[in-house]
Parts: sequence; C-alpha cells; structure tokens
Amino acid sequence: MLKIRLITASLLIPLILGSVYFGGLVFFALVTLALLLAGDEFFKMAQNVGHRTMPTLGWVLIALFAWNAFDPVDYFRPILAGVIILTLVLGVFQHAEGWLAGWAITLAGALYVGGLGAYFLLVRNLPNGMIWTAAALVTAWMTDTGAYLAGTRLGKHKFFPLISPKKTWEGAIGGWIAAPVALVALGWLFDLPLVHCALLGLLIGIAATFGDLAESLLKRQTGVKDSSNIVPGHGGMLDRLDSLLFTAVVTYYYLVWVLRV
Repeated sequence: MLKIRLITASLLIPLILGSVYFGGLVFFALVTLALLLAGDEFFKMAQNVGHRTMPTLGWVLIALFAWNAFDPVDYFRPILAGVIILTLVLGVFQHAEGWLAGWAITLAGALYVGGLGAYFLLVRNLPNGMIWTAAALVTAWMTDTGAYLAGTRLGKHKFFPLISPKKTWEGAIGGWIAAPVALVALGWLFDLPLVHCALLGLLIGIAATFGDLAESLLKRQTGVKDSSNIVPGHGGMLDRLDSLLFTAVVTYYYLVWVLRV
C-alpha cells in the first residue's frame, strides 16, 4: 500500500505544482475538476445513509464558486440566487418525501467543497500567488507527513478517538512542527518574510489537521472508510482535498489581512 501511495504521489505532485506554475485556465481546470469529483463523492456519501441529494445542482454550484474565484463577475450573486430559487420552485412541483434534507445537504456540500476549495484560485490570483499557492500546498502536505512520522513512531495519546481512532496528539504536534519548518525553508528559498512564514506555517498545520478531522467526521456520519477509491492508495478526491480546503482559506486571509498583499 505504501508503495502505491508513493507512486501516486510522485505522479500527482508534479502535475499539481505544474498547474500552479502555469496558472490561468490550466490551474482553474485542474482545481475545478478536483472539486467536482470531491463534491460528487460528498453527495454519494450522503446517499449512503439514505439522503436524496441533487448532484447536478451541487456540480453547478461548485463550478460557479470556482469560476467566480477565477474571474469575479458582478452577476455571480444573482445567478447563485436564481439557481437556489429555481431548485426551490422545482421542489414545490415535486413535493417528494425527504426532498428538504437532500436539498439542504446538497447546498452544504457545495459550500464545503466549492466555497472553500475556490480559495486556492483566489490565492493564485494574488501578487506572488504562484509561490504562495505552491508553498501552501507543500506545507499542508508536510503537515500530513510530519503527523504520520511522529504518530507512527511516538504516538500514544489519542487525538479525537471517536472521529479518527488512529490519530494521536504526538502525531498532531509533529504535523504542527513540520508545517512552519517547511514554510520557513520555502520562505528562505523564495525570499519570503520568514517570521510570517513561521506564523502562517503554524496556522496551516492546525488548519490542515482539523480539515482532515472534519472529513473524518463526515465519513463517520455516513459510514464510509474512504470517500471513494479514485486515487490509488489514497482513497478518494475528498480524502486528498480535506486538509487543503481549510488550508486555502487560512492562507488567503492571512495574505490579505496580515501581509496586505
């Protein structure tokens, strides 16, 4: 399994970082595809426990969030309002049992996956966005690596065992140490402000950890081990994006509110 994970990572990481480098439509297309796949997994997870979700509505909303982040337009809000109103009108005609729960969960999934994931497009569009986007991704990945190494070697004390039984405090702290170290190293390499790299790195480490736990909660609630098996050795797309969704938001607002980029 570890060998498959490493092979998959060795193929995906250059693809992802390459799309960050090229930016524009290339990065937009990759992010949107990943979000649509993750959203589809979310809707299927909800269906697993009997909810009648509306995947088409979810896909439309996720694509809208992504497009508005890539190319902000004045008509985004009226389109969003129109889509929501249209689905409610259709619901009036259908009046099916369980419709409300399915509708609400679909909106929640679109907000969770599309609303948060679109922040990576916002980060990429900032000044020096290519470097910050790549740095945020690598830092989140290093959080996971640090947590895995510390957890497997030192882990004794459980960390939210009812949600994720294998996670430990030692692993979490290992991830929180690895994250700022990784971002400071990248900051030194790319001439970024090192103090801010340390602070943002710690925030990313915490955000990535709880992003992972949040998806673990969703999987517990829906009775699945992985969101799918689309990524060999890594589970589903949502399993790969869970920590990144929180990371994107934290990175964007730190850059905009604190660094004023």
